[in-house]
Amino acid sequence: MKKHLLAEFIGTFIIVFVGTGAMVLDEVASGSLTHLGFCIVWGIAVAGAIISAGKIHESHYNPAVTLALVFAGKFSREKSLEHIGAQIAGAVTASIILHFVFPLNHTLGATLPTVSAWGAAGIEVVISFLLMAAIAFTEIVGSKWKNFPAIVIGIAVMLLAYFAGPLTGASMNPARSIGPAIISGHTENLWLYLIAPVVGMILAVPLYRFVKPPTN
Repeated sequence: MKKHLLAEFIGTFIIVFVGTGAMVLDEVASGSLTHLGFCIVWGIAVAGAIISAGKIHESHYNPAVTLALVFAGKFSREKSLEHIGAQIAGAVTASIILHFVFPLNHTLGATLPTVSAWGAAGIEVVISFLLMAAIAFTEIVGSKWKNFPAIVIGIAVMLLAYFAGPLTGASMNPARSIGPAIISGHTENLWLYLIAPVVGMILAVPLYRFVKPPTN
């Protein structure tokens, strides 16, 4: 496997395994982690995955990010499908392992909305837009500190998850939702987690282009 695809696989695996694993463990521990604890775990998982593979390639770990960057002309259309395939494979593998470790858990950290499906879709569009805006911000501002993007994006994930987690599960990432949904069988609302993050992040593309025009 190519290094950049292996990085996408491993990074997405880490994010899903750590994030959803914390949710499963919280159920076993009768809610001791708390909602804030979940948010911190997700933020650290995303930041850690970006830092760990930052030297190999521009880390995405998210099909919606990959598609938005393709739409913005910042990433190769030809490479996008294999990137997305590696991301989904990493997420599904993480959920398979969690299923074998916790066979009695029925959700495996799946994103399950507590509001209407269309309401959840709207929320996911908004928070995905904001996450993509944070990603664009790291490109716009730039920094000599190589871990700056990872920290900013990790904090953004943490804050957005704190706001939207109780309502939608705060996916913002189709791969993150695909893994637990397929392995647990909770696919009833999967469509909104496939579409809404992509729509939200593509809506942020004009902002990305406006602030930082493509260079020749």
